[in-house]
Amino acid sequence: MKKLQIIFLIFLLTSNFLLSQKIKYEEGKIYRHKLDNGLVVLTMERHLAPYIYHQLTYRVGSRNERLGITGISHVVEHMMFKGTEKYPKGVASKTISKNGGVFNAFTMNDMTSYYEYLPKNKIELAMDIESDRMMNCVFNPEEFKSEIEVILQERRMRTESTSNGIAHEMMNAIAFDSHPNRDPVIGWPQDLKSMTRDDAYTYYKTFYTPNNAILVLVGDFETEKILELVKKYYEKIPKGPEVPQLKVGEQNQIVRKTFTLYHNDITQPTLRMAFHIPNYEHPDAPALKLVQRIFSAKARSARLYNRLVEKEKVATMAAGGFGFTKDPTLYQITVVLKPEANVDSVEKIVWEEIKKLQDSLVTERELQKAKNRFRFDELTSYTKNADIGSRISMYENYVNYEFIDTFSNRVKAVTREDIQRVMQKYFNPEQVTVAYLYPKGPVKKQEEKEEEENGKEESNEKIELYDGKFFFKMPEEIFDLMNQISEEDYKDILRPIPIAPLVKSTKLKNGITVYTIENHLTPSIYIGGVIQPGYIEEAIGNNNKPGIVDLMMDVINRGPKSMTYDEFVEKASFVPFQFSVQGNYRRIYFQGYCLKENLDEMMKTGLDILKAPRFDEKEIEELRSRHLIQAQNRFKRTSVKAFYYMFDKIFKDHPYSQYLSTEESLKKISKQDLMDLWEKYFQPKLMSIVILGDYSHKEMQKIAEKYFSDFKAKKPLPDYKVMPKVKPLEGKEIKVFTEKDYTQCTINIGFSPFNDILPEEEDAVNVLNYILASSALTSRIGVNLRDKQGLIYGIKSELWSTTDGIGYWKFNTKTAPQNVDKVVKGIFFEIKNLIENGVTDEELKTAKVRLLSLLPLYVETPDDIASRVFDLITDQKPIDYFDKKADRIMKVTKEDVVRLAKKYFTLDRFIIVIDGPIEQKDVDGLLEQL
Repeated sequence: MKKLQIIFLIFLLTSNFLLSQKIKYEEGKIYRHKLDNGLVVLTMERHLAPYIYHQLTYRVGSRNERLGITGISHVVEHMMFKGTEKYPKGVASKTISKNGGVFNAFTMNDMTSYYEYLPKNKIELAMDIESDRMMNCVFNPEEFKSEIEVILQERRMRTESTSNGIAHEMMNAIAFDSHPNRDPVIGWPQDLKSMTRDDAYTYYKTFYTPNNAILVLVGDFETEKILELVKKYYEKIPKGPEVPQLKVGEQNQIVRKTFTLYHNDITQPTLRMAFHIPNYEHPDAPALKLVQRIFSAKARSARLYNRLVEKEKVATMAAGGFGFTKDPTLYQITVVLKPEANVDSVEKIVWEEIKKLQDSLVTERELQKAKNRFRFDELTSYTKNADIGSRISMYENYVNYEFIDTFSNRVKAVTREDIQRVMQKYFNPEQVTVAYLYPKGPVKKQEEKEEEENGKEESNEKIELYDGKFFFKMPEEIFDLMNQISEEDYKDILRPIPIAPLVKSTKLKNGITVYTIENHLTPSIYIGGVIQPGYIEEAIGNNNKPGIVDLMMDVINRGPKSMTYDEFVEKASFVPFQFSVQGNYRRIYFQGYCLKENLDEMMKTGLDILKAPRFDEKEIEELRSRHLIQAQNRFKRTSVKAFYYMFDKIFKDHPYSQYLSTEESLKKISKQDLMDLWEKYFQPKLMSIVILGDYSHKEMQKIAEKYFSDFKAKKPLPDYKVMPKVKPLEGKEIKVFTEKDYTQCTINIGFSPFNDILPEEEDAVNVLNYILASSALTSRIGVNLRDKQGLIYGIKSELWSTTDGIGYWKFNTKTAPQNVDKVVKGIFFEIKNLIENGVTDEELKTAKVRLLSLLPLYVETPDDIASRVFDLITDQKPIDYFDKKADRIMKVTKEDVVRLAKKYFTLDRFIIVIDGPIEQKDVDGLLEQL
């Protein structure tokens, strides 16, 4: 007995000692915690910037819905922004914004997330707001009706008025027979119109509970302290009901399905194919992910792209793949055809490439190439807190966060036999759904095989895999937000780190200026360069050759003359590295990116591209044909035609309205023209380079000397060209472009242009835009038109300008046809009200604090710092210009805001273009009311 007592005493002492020892939380490592009410909390300390990312994810989405209430998850997402007793409508959004935060929410098939990114000393606001709306949302019946109208407008914008939206919705509806994924996340219109407030509130109380949620925190905090805050705000919330488990599944597809869509926005015949595949957790998913890289990546080395675009020359784009989902999903392929191509023949080629992968093993090199690219993406894609937090949330929701490493290890283990097996298993004629998308008019029908006369996609780079996210507000880059924050004074605003001391510069003997920035987050190196000759005169004007720069860039990107195109593509994709050249009529850019171990391969090949590109006659003609397609189709879309009517009126007879390529200008460009242009502008004295890498400054300067010091000019330095002045717009105009295939109207408003848009006005302009229109939730126009009246989903407003100081103020928004008058008048009412009555002290203070508080996010990571430096170089501003931004914001006055509003909103000179299902007569009399 005494022996047992001694053992028990030792156990107590040992337990107390262990409990007294704090867990040492490592920076960059994920830790899982769980509250008694079931809330799962995942934390990762990262002390890069004084910000914390907070994402609350509910395990609910459209997969939990049924016919009759489709879209209800997305409706609840919106309604949770409409207020609680503590945070009435609009207060939560303004509070986050007033305290320097970025926020949004989104709904998908299998998750709903609310996220905030706040200064570390403001993170309790996110917890207070999210914990409050987890249990206390009121779902006001009148607000519910208004928000349904906003969602219907969002549906018209995202789905009903776009060919891509319609095609995506129909593909799911037809491909899936029995799984909820057949229904759109945003819901069917009739379900939205018949849904009640009580339907949504019951759904909210069922699924939006702590035991059905995951909280992810990433950023500048101490784990023990932030867990105390989590408990303070979330632990008191009672556990919700047991969440009903989804018991439905998709039946095996046993017949081929097809559908055909004709739409005026389709400018080029397009083939889409979808195959049923399992989810990410399935053992076949890693092999399918490598199939995506080998077979259908949007890359020149992928088999499908190489066969259809490069070899057969029957398409301008071929790409496909699948995303990360909880349930079985679709592997989708999209092929955009050339005008003369036959749809049947193109589809036959796709099947031929599928059969090759089914009948024969891929080569070891091909498999390793795909694995190399996967590794490269894994190492370089997740450096920002928000990206890391979002990824953790998704993995934890679908499987668990540990599956990030599990999946990577599974990819490494994929064999050639695995690739062949999954191709045989999932890519079969009876398992496919095929969509044929055609322009309206005389086109080649699948059955009749008529000669096709019409259209091509304006940009074959716009094909993207649909990510299935429906956001509460338009998702915006942090650097475009410029929204809100407030305290008694500005003392608690976290200032950004100065970037000038982090940048070192040197000049090579040949005149190239080199800027270096250390980045020890990933074992990689990025090199970006810009060539600035003023404007490139050959690319502008009816008497020159618009389109020549774009064509030259594509020719250069085919590789150096030291190797063939196929050799270049193979080397770049196997190593792997990225190196490309882009340009426009104002400047030329180049950039390279690789892991440190591949630096020499990238630089030797990349610099060969710059120093000695391969101007192959046959390749030039093939690329010219693709550019001709773009030029022929540029104005076939009604929305594009409307915008450029406005733009060309504003910049009438100015080079800005004369830079787009035409069939005539493209046909005039010769091989010698391209070579002359390259020799004239690829000059070291016009070049600046930014190097960002896992090296010291001295090491990067040596890298620059090694690879760039022998870069020589081939011709005398060209004269620096200054952009000519633009003439003011005369008069006022409203022009309607009728398009019956749209269910909504797009409104573009452009005011008279200016030649004196000054750098010192930038911060006052941002304050003005924040107060007036930059946010659909907090700005004057946004609150009036969306929050109060439900007329719009979002609005874009900006003073568009170039480094030449030339530009104009423009607005863009979308609304239902019957609301056009109200929206246009609402915008002009708020403009006039601001000009006549000014802004309040509180509005000015809120805007300034918001702008100040966002500054640290501009320089969160070394990548961000490099982006800022590159922007400063491009804009020809000093490196410390960003560091002085806070001081410039502080100096903005109410008088500055009104003065700039009077300057740029020329109420006697503007043009409005509207495209959609209305006629010109429908806006008769509107101009006189503005």
